[in-house]
Amino acid sequence: MKPSHTPGVLLVFFVWLLCFGAKPSLANPPISPGTSANNGNDGGSQSSANLADPAGRLLIESAERMIAAYHAGQPPASNVLRVIYFVPKDGDPLPDYATRLDRVVNDVSDFYRAGLQRLGIKTAGLPLERQGGKLVLHLVRGQLPASEYDYDSGAQAAREIQSALKGTMEIDREHLLVFYALCHREADGHYVFNAPYYGSGSQQNGICHAADCELLDPLRLTDTNQSMVFTEHYYSRMATSVARFNSMYLGGTAHELGHALGLPHDDGGEAEKAFGISLMGEGNDNYREELWGGGPPVYFSRSSVLQLASQPFFTGSDRGRWAKLKSTFKSLQFSTVNDTLKIQGVVTGAIPAYAVIAYVWTSDDHQAQTFPCVLQAGAFTLNVGGLRPGNWHLKLSRLHVNGGTADQEFDLRYDAQARPDAAALNEDWIVSRAKDAVMQHQPAALQYVDDSAIAAAPTPGAARKLRLLRSVLEPATPFDLATVTSDTAYLSDARWDDAQVGWGQVARNHFWFDENIQDGVLLLLGGQFYDKGLYAHSPARYVFPVAGKWHTFTATIGLRDGAALEGSAIFTVRGDGRELYRSRILRVGEREDVNVDISSVKKLELLTEGGEGHNHHSWAIWAEPKVLR
Repeated sequence: MKPSHTPGVLLVFFVWLLCFGAKPSLANPPISPGTSANNGNDGGSQSSANLADPAGRLLIESAERMIAAYHAGQPPASNVLRVIYFVPKDGDPLPDYATRLDRVVNDVSDFYRAGLQRLGIKTAGLPLERQGGKLVLHLVRGQLPASEYDYDSGAQAAREIQSALKGTMEIDREHLLVFYALCHREADGHYVFNAPYYGSGSQQNGICHAADCELLDPLRLTDTNQSMVFTEHYYSRMATSVARFNSMYLGGTAHELGHALGLPHDDGGEAEKAFGISLMGEGNDNYREELWGGGPPVYFSRSSVLQLASQPFFTGSDRGRWAKLKSTFKSLQFSTVNDTLKIQGVVTGAIPAYAVIAYVWTSDDHQAQTFPCVLQAGAFTLNVGGLRPGNWHLKLSRLHVNGGTADQEFDLRYDAQARPDAAALNEDWIVSRAKDAVMQHQPAALQYVDDSAIAAAPTPGAARKLRLLRSVLEPATPFDLATVTSDTAYLSDARWDDAQVGWGQVARNHFWFDENIQDGVLLLLGGQFYDKGLYAHSPARYVFPVAGKWHTFTATIGLRDGAALEGSAIFTVRGDGRELYRSRILRVGEREDVNVDISSVKKLELLTEGGEGHNHHSWAIWAEPKVLR
């Protein structure tokens, strides 16, 4: 569309560029200290010439002005990427590891440099730790033999690395790239990997687990003539060329390092599809494939670069790096315009925010479509469109100038007219705001759940949840079962003789939380909300004096939504010490209805225990525990 030259229209067009795929480079962001120089690899510059993105540059440029203003005048930070080489107790480094990994890390650094420079960020790449011009590799020998490590050994290895390097570096204040010499070759010649391969982190610290192999080398990215076969966590037997192997494993390193720097999965926006495959989407398998004719180039999306723009590695500043964000949406409103979801809001925080990104996906967040927007005086408008009707996950990520992020997730549904269900999103937001305020003891918490807030709730369901949250702030005094004259009574409102839980503290009608553990407030089973119930993280025991005056006990039992798959629980009902009911082992997503005869029972006990010898994530709840005459 050719824009009008009318000043007002130009302003509207400029705002449209800010929020829908425009923007750009920082004023003059500093080059991080300790960054490696270009090693001769063009970092993908051959394909970068075809990846020009003026709209993306404009987006990043607007963000960088805010980031640069925050960090102006700060002393340069000495942050470097620490590279670890992990060798099992009974193993040796793989052939030529130091020289190869120097090339590997340089190549990944050059990819980051080219990806950020494409959208206007001035950087020499990752800040690498070097000595005498060579990459510093911290060799760590594991405490266990190779046979004791596998894909899931990342946490174990991290503990061993921390122990081995104590006094050399503060692991919890570093970003680590760990290569594992946990690859061996079988008699038939195929390679077997038993190494962790994933990453996680933030602006404060992070760790990337990656696998080494004697064939891992960017110099072999064009080696399509030599074939190889390998086995690893995702592939029982993969036959491929050495070139494709390097695309997969170098790309995996670059991708997982992105996670270590705080990046989520991100498949880019619709307008970016012409650029190739997003690294933080599914591009980890396609790194530099254009060099051997394998496929389109891999690129850093606008959203990924927008977040990396504030990462201390690239600002060269540690200002606010360790501070609490105290980030929130001051306001948030969802509406539907034709088939597009319109999201408007204002962001506040102790550390200034500069952007908001909407991520939407269905089953796999590797395919998350992204909609980035730079804030204007703290406010933003996002238009999320082009989605087919269905059930989507929606995540709104607030980006702050110190590199920190804060996320809020919603379920995005489409109505019978194939339009986004904005009313449900508004309900989720109002309840979520009140829930967070209650858990965080915010001064505004009571205001969010008072009579006027409940009266203004967009749906009866929202009003019901707000009433429950108010009861958490202003709990009623438990009643004595002996004084009840009606035919039914909820035990979650009654006085008990004894109560104890296996994690946290006992809680009536809500899920337990404290200042540090905030897994939620509402009691949810299979997406259904219950405003009556007992928090019973295993092992738990509640004892009620029913005095032989009640005939039946009923409840719905299960693990609260959000529990990990390792969680399980067994629920038991006892009357005067005699077992009246025992459930099967229940896991998250499963629930059962309980109906037990308690005639003549004087002491009723409700017990839970882990189902497999442990109580990890055994988030058991007794929903609507009720006695009847």
